[in-house]
Amino acid sequence: MKIFALLLILVIVSGTNHQNRLNYTKQRSMTAIMAEVEIKIKSHAPLDAVLNVLTLFRDSVNEEQVNHDQIFNLEQNECQNEYEFRNAEIQNAKNTLRDSNAQLSICQYTKQRTTDQQQVNQQQENTFQQHLNTILTTAESEQGYFKKRSRQYEDSLHSIDEALTILEGISNGYRSFSELSKVSQKMLQTSFDINKTGIYAPIFNAFIGLANQGESVDLSSLQQVEHLLNDLRSTIQEAFNQFTDSNAQSVGLFNLQQEKVKKVLTRLEQQYERQQAKLEKSQACIGVQSAVSNSALSKQQRNEQLFEQAKALCSTFENEYNLSTKSRRNEIQLVNQLEDMVRQRFEVVKEEKAVFSTYAKLKY
Repeated sequence: MKIFALLLILVIVSGTNHQNRLNYTKQRSMTAIMAEVEIKIKSHAPLDAVLNVLTLFRDSVNEEQVNHDQIFNLEQNECQNEYEFRNAEIQNAKNTLRDSNAQLSICQYTKQRTTDQQQVNQQQENTFQQHLNTILTTAESEQGYFKKRSRQYEDSLHSIDEALTILEGISNGYRSFSELSKVSQKMLQTSFDINKTGIYAPIFNAFIGLANQGESVDLSSLQQVEHLLNDLRSTIQEAFNQFTDSNAQSVGLFNLQQEKVKKVLTRLEQQYERQQAKLEKSQACIGVQSAVSNSALSKQQRNEQLFEQAKALCSTFENEYNLSTKSRRNEIQLVNQLEDMVRQRFEVVKEEKAVFSTYAKLKY
């Protein structure tokens, strides 16, 4: 049977090329179909019976192809949906990553800028604190100087008052020039203390004149010295008043400066606290946006991997479909070829029978 030997070779070659094709129904055997056809032909079965075997086989292949087409269409739809979903997830992750990185950069810049401002603020605060300490130290020193100089002015005025009292006693005869000499020494010392020796010169000259006159001093000389003492006292008192007023102005300026510096320090402290709060907020922002960025990046990478896996799986589906479809087409082609051969074989048998019948009639 050359016809079956040829078809058997084709089936073996077809099966060798598609060993891994996908079957969705029971395993078919082209060899078994050929054997069944051969049996029917040997048993002289009618042509329709033989062709029916091939038709059933062809219908089975077509039915399997239709089922596979439906499954493949579902797979294609699922693949497309998966592609769209993964692409949307990847794009969403990229957008989130872009936005979070932008916000992260802003937070990092804000933190650095706030840190720099805080350092400048701290330097300014230190500078003004040093200035305040200088003001307080100077004020304390000035206050000590004022107290000392005030005592010296008071001592000077007291010595002048004491000289006036002694001078009055001399006029009345119950005080002596030796007492006036002692008080004059005090006046000399206080004149040095308050830097007014030039103002005291006339009264010292007058004291020397009185001393030269001795007991014979007249009343007019005493009155003249008293007048000089009163003038001196008025001058020293005026100088003392000016010194007191000047000190009061200095104290007022010190207080004003101190108040201004304290206001600046308060403002700087409040500004430092605001900067610290801003710094903490920026740090919290960096933490949050870093976490968001890392999460978005992980999401992007994860979905990109899933997208590639889906592509590989869908490519496998497509390859299996194409291989199975090609295999079924080969099966249909073989069946069609077998059907043509069967028909040709039956035509040959039919012609042989006709010739034999004619020969038989001629013989008898």
